Amino acid sequence: MPPDLTELIAHDHQVIRSLLAAVADPERADRFPIAHRLLDELATHTAAELQILYPALRDIVPGGVELANRGQTDHDTLRPLLVALEQAHPDDAAFDDVVRGVAAAVDGHIPPIENELLPALEAVVGAGNMLELGAVYASLKDNLPGGLDSLPGAAPGPTFTTG
Repeated sequence: MPPDLTELIAHDHQVIRSLLAAVADPERADRFPIAHRLLDELATHTAAELQILYPALRDIVPGGVELANRGQTDHDTLRPLLVALEQAHPDDAAFDDVVRGVAAAVDGHIPPIENELLPALEAVVGAGNMLELGAVYASLKDNLPGGLDSLPGAAPGPTFTTG
């Protein structure tokens, strides 16, 4: 059976935590590419949650607006940290501070998502719909650009001219 939304998001969280542990290790020579893989994972995960999970919570779950707003606030806090991570290099003095900031944001984000938001959504929509949401989430993530470009509002909108 394909993974549902809960399983996909939990898997993303495991990958992100693993990358955070690797990039935080000062003995690793590959911290720069790991930091950019972490950036890609966090950005696509964030974009997919913003486009799938939070609208579903707002539209379907009683009290879901408050839940979604809390989750989205976590992502709003993360965005400047991702910008700092993209601009940082392991040779920079501030690199480890940026990594610690990202780790703190992730550590604060994961428990409410896995223990509160996703169970609240599943309680209302059921297992079958969680499978469908998982398929949409996975498809969306697969088709997002890498890095900060995957975040909503990252790219400038179209330019309209009048003739």
